[in-house]
Amino acid sequence: MKYTVTHKFNYSLFDLLRAREDRYKYLDKFPDLKNVTLLEERKEGKLIFQKRKVSLASSLPPVLVPLLDDASLIEESTFNTETNTHDFKIAPPKNEKTVTITGHSVYRSTSDGFSERVYNIEVKSGVLFIGSLVEIAIEEIHKHSLEKDKNSIQKFLDDKMEK
Repeated sequence: MKYTVTHKFNYSLFDLLRAREDRYKYLDKFPDLKNVTLLEERKEGKLIFQKRKVSLASSLPPVLVPLLDDASLIEESTFNTETNTHDFKIAPPKNEKTVTITGHSVYRSTSDGFSERVYNIEVKSGVLFIGSLVEIAIEEIHKHSLEKDKNSIQKFLDDKMEK
């Protein structure tokens, strides 16, 4: 299952890119990000590699409960600071066959002087008989998660600009 999500920001690309990373330094101000733990991060030239654990505790769809030993996902991502692109893979620890989310996003300036990010995402499940149900459930949760992420960036920018 493939889908695209676009988020627009009334801030410059420069501000958007700074907020994208800086907000993780202030997690106490962003309750929506408290389920995210940064496991590792390294920078190699223009690339930033990150590995995060995302707890699903309360948002795990019923169709997935019997399939997962651990109610979390591991996100491995690479952000290219030269092209402002982000490639990622999200899957349950040691259980990629159940569900895997892969994606590519682009952060860019818009013609009105503001910015946006555009995600192209694919969800795959190899669960026999109910794979399509898993994909639909995960798509909905992931879209909601992206919206929460957008809101946290927006709040970070709004709070920063008020000061």
